[in-house]
Parts: sequence; structure tokens; C-alpha cells
Amino acid sequence: MCYPFFMGQQEFLNYLRQLEDSGNFSKTINRIYTNHRGIGELIMLPQCYWDIVDWLEQQGDISFADWVTHCSVNPHEDWSLSHQLMYWIWFDLSNRHRDGLEIPAGIVPEAHLLATLPVNDLAPKH
Repeated sequence: MCYPFFMGQQEFLNYLRQLEDSGNFSKTINRIYTNHRGIGELIMLPQCYWDIVDWLEQQGDISFADWVTHCSVNPHEDWSLSHQLMYWIWFDLSNRHRDGLEIPAGIVPEAHLLATLPVNDLAPKH
């Protein structure tokens, strides 16, 4: 397993252990969304990802139902629809972090792209 360059291996393993113990990541929630065929699709995501989806929809930035439709039309390799949507959520959050846009309080994308570091992590704090 690769770990972020700014963490040592032991620090990264401790981080993963804390993440598992937080409960919010390990609790899976199921919701039903309509896929591109008009059939109800069970989407299974950790609660913390649903929290991000709810926040993004409240901001008016996304329509998760549209994401479900798009991803069901355009599957990625052998990924499940839930896995692909989880990636989309992470990618959207990483881009927001990189671009200095608002993200839910206290959330920094795990293993965010290296390009995201200079904008928010090293920027002066106001």
C-alpha cells in the first residue's frame, strides 16, 4: 500500500487505524436511486460519504441522481456503481480542496492528489 509522501509509514498506519475506529467510515448506509434504465439501484456508501453528498446537494452544486444516471450509463472497468460514485465524491472533494473552494467543515480528502497540497495545506491561515 502506498502512503502520502508527507507521512511516514507508521504515521499512516495509525491514521488508518483511527479512521476505522471513528465509526463514521465503517457504517454503511444504503439508499435507492434510479439508474439510466429507470430501475431502482441500491447505492451503498459509508455514512461519511453520504454526509458529503448531502452537503453538496444542499449547496446546489450537484444532483447525485444525475451522477447515478451518468455512472450507470458509463461504467468504469469492473467497479460497482457504488464504488464508482464513491470515487466521484472523493474526486470532487479533492478538486474543491485543490481549488480552494468551500468543503464540508473538518473534511480533507483522504490521500488527496498531490496537486491539492499547495493551495490549502500550505496557504497562510486567515
